[in-house]
Amino acid sequence: MCSHSVRPGRQDILDFITQNPGKTGKREIAKAFNVKGSDRIYLKQLLREMTAEGLIEGNRSDGVRKAGTLPAVGVVEITARDEEGALHGKIILRGELQNTPDIIIFSKRKQPVMGDQILARLNETSPGVYRADTIKVITRAGSEKVIGILKGSLEPDKKGKISAYIEPIERRARHIFNISGTVPDNCEEGDIVVAEKTSTVRSAQRHHPQQVKVIERVGSPEAPDAFSLIAIAEQSIPIEFPDAVIQQSETLSQFSMEGRQDLRELPLITIDPADARDHDDAVYACPDDNPDNEGGYLVWVAIADVATYVPPETPLDKEALKRGNSVYLPDRVVPMLPEKISNNLCSLRPDEERPCLVVKMTIDKNGNRKTHKFSRAIMKSAARLSYQQAQTGFDDQPDEAAAPVYETVLKPLWAAYQLMTKAREKRAPLDLDIPERKIIMNNGRIEDIFTPQRLEAMRLIEEMMVSANVCAAETLEKHKTPLIYRVHNIPSEEKVYALAGFVKPLGVVIDLGQPMIPRLFNRLLEGARETEYGFMIQEAVLRTQSQAVYDPENIGHFGLNLSRYAHFTSPIRRYADLIVHRALIRALKFGSDGLPDSQIEILDETAAHISSTERRAMLAERSAKERYLSAFMSTRIGNEFAGHITGVTKSGLFIRLDDTGAEGFSPMSYLGRERFFANEDGMSLTGGTTGKTYRIGQAISVRLLETNPIAGGMLMEPVLEGEAEGTTQRRGSFRRNTQGKKQGGDKKESRPISKKSKSYKGRKKSSSRAGRRKAKKLEKPKGG
Repeated sequence: MCSHSVRPGRQDILDFITQNPGKTGKREIAKAFNVKGSDRIYLKQLLREMTAEGLIEGNRSDGVRKAGTLPAVGVVEITARDEEGALHGKIILRGELQNTPDIIIFSKRKQPVMGDQILARLNETSPGVYRADTIKVITRAGSEKVIGILKGSLEPDKKGKISAYIEPIERRARHIFNISGTVPDNCEEGDIVVAEKTSTVRSAQRHHPQQVKVIERVGSPEAPDAFSLIAIAEQSIPIEFPDAVIQQSETLSQFSMEGRQDLRELPLITIDPADARDHDDAVYACPDDNPDNEGGYLVWVAIADVATYVPPETPLDKEALKRGNSVYLPDRVVPMLPEKISNNLCSLRPDEERPCLVVKMTIDKNGNRKTHKFSRAIMKSAARLSYQQAQTGFDDQPDEAAAPVYETVLKPLWAAYQLMTKAREKRAPLDLDIPERKIIMNNGRIEDIFTPQRLEAMRLIEEMMVSANVCAAETLEKHKTPLIYRVHNIPSEEKVYALAGFVKPLGVVIDLGQPMIPRLFNRLLEGARETEYGFMIQEAVLRTQSQAVYDPENIGHFGLNLSRYAHFTSPIRRYADLIVHRALIRALKFGSDGLPDSQIEILDETAAHISSTERRAMLAERSAKERYLSAFMSTRIGNEFAGHITGVTKSGLFIRLDDTGAEGFSPMSYLGRERFFANEDGMSLTGGTTGKTYRIGQAISVRLLETNPIAGGMLMEPVLEGEAEGTTQRRGSFRRNTQGKKQGGDKKESRPISKKSKSYKGRKKSSSRAGRRKAKKLEKPKGG
């Protein structure tokens, strides 16, 4: 647009944005007007002023646009249907529904429904009115699919109809669903099935169940893998690979040596969890003999070259994109790629030649990275160690597995890591130390739950992978090659103010005038770590953070305190990494299998899709764990446990038990006779009479009342101070008087509910506490 530097005015920028719809950020505007040097400060200030004046809106992630206009591609939630049946929606920006102009939904394929979230191309058809052409449905409204237990008779009557119905397993479901038509031949009474609604709430007559059509059998609720299969069905995660994908994976040929650096003599090793099945990263380090880098080290990070075996736009590639990532459940892995690739051809096994992408980094004596260089190579792993085995070497007590590579590999790796930690400490990323429990399964049952020791071997691999990921982002930016970043936005102002209000009663003050950097939260965490409020404040800080996502536009990574970051190190299990590999191959001219133009054009869509599949995997993992843990706790009903509050709603408390990590719900009425109210900070409840407060992260003792493994829930009640067993006073409950009647009315006398009660099918319930009224079905908060 310009050959010399020009300071654009307000109208110039508005004209440019109008002529260039889509994501138009400061970088694009600066390039168009050739803004350089100190003029960039002027441009930055001008954009801020235009935003404050209401002329433009947006941010670094979404780009800037004229006020009242929308991005070219976005996620839209279906929110309304007009009198003519047309669907209307609102756009979702940064995870929140926006009060945007009217959006009319169009779809050439299956029409989305109310509550669905779609990825769409947006075009302004008239002032204030947009057309959204559906690219794909990202999230189906939960009301359209029903998962439940098949009940009733499957034998058709004289009219060919069956009297079967579905009892939903979803916690908040209140009604059964009648089955229309027949069921698949492999279904039997008592099976878990997936069904689709054939009638809406409006069309179903009052007091009559909605109609559903059974589309799939999940399995028997008694099967060892039932809980994982339910989680997979809930999230519509594909399990079986299509025939075309299997055929392609079976016909893959040996990789080519042409253009590859030969690193077979470099003693790269893999360090992974003991139960890892695929090994996609290997590391090596040695002292740098360059006199200009005295005391420095050279570090190699080699990553499996998945792009060699998964060419763009082939059946393998399309299926990998569809899945987005591997899904890790307690009893299985649902892989992104067929096992021949993930566990064989691309797994960096010892003493086997494997293609790889390698980054060689030069680290100075202060741990700073001076240079780096990528190459496409061939390697042969010298050893496969678990974290525990590697740690024996780092502790100078190598075991049998670590001893052969102790002097040559482990010692220099440890020395290089010691330098890199200096740079990490100076960078000061967010220091949230949240232990993850390990669940050991045996034939569908939990055999053991424990928190693995946080080893330095784990931190070493993490630090080297982070450095490699930064190198990938920097290299692609340098070569002006489009990529998908891993971005993590700064916490919203609203959440930070809520956090400040939450910790103030604890005697902790947050200086809201300071720059929003991770160190601000680290000081807060460090000061509280050894206090009784340590866990509470850590939970509150965690909830203040935004969610990391994938995006072709860079806004930096707040949690890691990095200005640029991309995922490069796990292409076997994440499609984002495969995109980055192809981008590097294209940028550095490593071959003809780099990122094609066709995939560059849809990076927006790809980033939104793989962000959604990542969330889908997290939900499935949590769902499966909740069910297995609920079954595990079924033998401990009536016992008391120490726990911490993890969530508060107007309905009650969510509590995580300290020993197992199992989560349960305590209804508001179980908190005693006092009425409690949810506070605006969303992190606490306060009693209306005494002012007693329940806060997120607060330690609490609870009694386990009920488990419901098939739904994945547990019911708990706080053990109130001074309570004698069996005497908890609940708001709205009645206690028998000496005449055997209840105070407050002529209602039926409360009786213990046994484990065989028809009202509580599939549940385990304590029958030792007379006077317990029927518990409400367990309920989860949104996003909880």
